[in-house]
Amino acid sequence: MANRIVLWLAFATQFIAIDATAADRANKVAANPDRSFHNPTGQIDLWINQRLAADGETAGEQSSDAEFCRRVWLDLAGVAPPIWEVREFISDKEPGKRSRLIERLLESPRFASHMATRYSLALLPQDAGLLASNDLESLTTWLREAFRENKPYDHFVGAFLTASGDEPGPTMFYTTRDADPVKVASATSRLFLGIGIDCAQCHDHPFSKWTQDDFWTFAAFFSQLEIPEQGMQQRNVVRDRVGKELTFPESDRIAEPRYLGVEQPPEPDPTDFRRRQLTIWLASRSNPYFATAAVNRVWAHLFGRGLVNPVDEIDSIDYATHPELLRYLSDYFISIRFDLKQLYRTIAKTDAYQRTSRSTTHRPAAESYAMMHTKTLSPEQYYDSLQQNVIRSGTSDIAQGSQTIFMRQQFAQRMRDSGATPLEYSHGVVQALGMMNGPEMMSATAEQSSGLIAGVNAPFYDDTQRVEVIYLACVSRYPNDDEVKRCLAYLGDEAIEATRDEKFGDLIWVLANTAECFVCP
Repeated sequence: MANRIVLWLAFATQFIAIDATAADRANKVAANPDRSFHNPTGQIDLWINQRLAADGETAGEQSSDAEFCRRVWLDLAGVAPPIWEVREFISDKEPGKRSRLIERLLESPRFASHMATRYSLALLPQDAGLLASNDLESLTTWLREAFRENKPYDHFVGAFLTASGDEPGPTMFYTTRDADPVKVASATSRLFLGIGIDCAQCHDHPFSKWTQDDFWTFAAFFSQLEIPEQGMQQRNVVRDRVGKELTFPESDRIAEPRYLGVEQPPEPDPTDFRRRQLTIWLASRSNPYFATAAVNRVWAHLFGRGLVNPVDEIDSIDYATHPELLRYLSDYFISIRFDLKQLYRTIAKTDAYQRTSRSTTHRPAAESYAMMHTKTLSPEQYYDSLQQNVIRSGTSDIAQGSQTIFMRQQFAQRMRDSGATPLEYSHGVVQALGMMNGPEMMSATAEQSSGLIAGVNAPFYDDTQRVEVIYLACVSRYPNDDEVKRCLAYLGDEAIEATRDEKFGDLIWVLANTAECFVCP
């Protein structure tokens, strides 16, 4: 361990750091949008670049091939690229290779699996704890299939909001919240409308337009929910009981269902299925929040921050750093019939998304999009990358069995701060120490369990190539000349009491614990 600490400290200063977000700036530019949506990718770049010009900023350079390959794999597949993928992408000299990689990842099972992971984290409450393996697997299986078939986002959300009976997966949105109208209303408004109305539960919101009436009349759409008494064979069952009402706190006044931001209550549903009423309104053009919240979340996923940030505080599009861009993207999302995959495709192909995150001098504010700012890997991304490229090096797919899902869930819960929301993970001191000494790192660096150590011992590699393989596996790039020199010196230092495999393990340990390994560039 002492050798590893010394080596880690020597290498650590070379790697990129995670930047803090600069102060907000006022919006100054509104481009003339192409409402035919003929070239949405170009329109996005037009808005970003006009704003940069108005602010006196210069757009950064395009990312290197290695940088882009790591970024797009982590963002669209949820895992760092396999070694051979980085090699092939860097060596490919044909034009259009970035677009081809985006297309291939979007159509791969990895995209569906990654989106299933992200949405399971978003859909389940923060205090859900460790769920039973088969419960979590049923949810991720449903989500994975929905993203595999590219279910339109309005249908996707509708499946959760109208879930009933023992439908595997979607009913967990309710059962993990005890079918409590208050909890469900808070989650629904934040996730699907981008509005945090929690503070209006007890009193009018002190900093926004939402009132206590708004909260309780919105929660009334879920007043009929209940979980029936169930035996061991009936889990995650939810139903609606007609006639069940919700009253305002400390009052007998019944809360009548009313859409957020709409003064008049909806016409009564003949079937009195209030959740279906809400679902129909969500995706309608009369709802100004649904499409906006969705595109803002996708933007935040790819850029590390929303056009409105935080993503669940969209009281008004005017609060966005680029209001007209957010309005344009919302209209575009509606025009493509809530095709989430097409939205990812459009944004990932922009110049803004493909800019470098590396700079040695001036670093503009993150919200200017003059350059990409690094994003911290989620525990799930780090776990899967370590499993694929280091522990089980040479495999091409992440296992999806219930035991694997549960082990990853345990790792993620151990790595997250108790107060952090699942999609707002930050890698701090506690997490760093946990990784340095955790069982996953032990498996990654022990010759008996590390597939990477076994791989670099192949007789057709020389030591320089072995160092290259370790770098490609851990940080998705080739080492520079100085890094190769230092690694070779360490491997050849006979004064260090360690076997060759132990030294390979030391190099893996150092790289896997640097800032570069923990970020999406």
